[in-house]
Amino acid sequence: MTHQGITMAKTNKKENELLNTALKTMNNAYVLWGFKVGAAVLAEDGKTYGGCNVETWVSGLGICAERCAINHAILHGNRKIKMVALVMHADTNKEPRPCGACLQYIYDFAENPKIKILMAKAKNGRILFETVEVKSIKELLPFPFRK
Repeated sequence: MTHQGITMAKTNKKENELLNTALKTMNNAYVLWGFKVGAAVLAEDGKTYGGCNVETWVSGLGICAERCAINHAILHGNRKIKMVALVMHADTNKEPRPCGACLQYIYDFAENPKIKILMAKAKNGRILFETVEVKSIKELLPFPFRK
């Protein structure tokens, strides 16, 4: 199925929209040594908010795409997210996965503990459908920090 420049496998319209937003925001990433990542979240208001990674020369001052997208939703008054997507360039040998800090951040703002996280790689402006994976936060972060 093709949707706005994305070739997908087994994803619904809302998931495609989320991946498309992540793909678009990936192009805005500011990287000094790493690789570009874009993310998008579906917020409690039903809108999609994007974010990208921003690196700085001082370790710890940058931000990952997933936290940037969640902060974007919070900026617009949303405290809970329903779904997350992240996309990274296919020219890296790394798997598209949120880091531990982002997993905890997703958990902290998730509407429920079964929140879906869509992960994919992109090449030439398209999602590589064979790379799309969907996992729950519990699968990726089985032992989160809790109150």
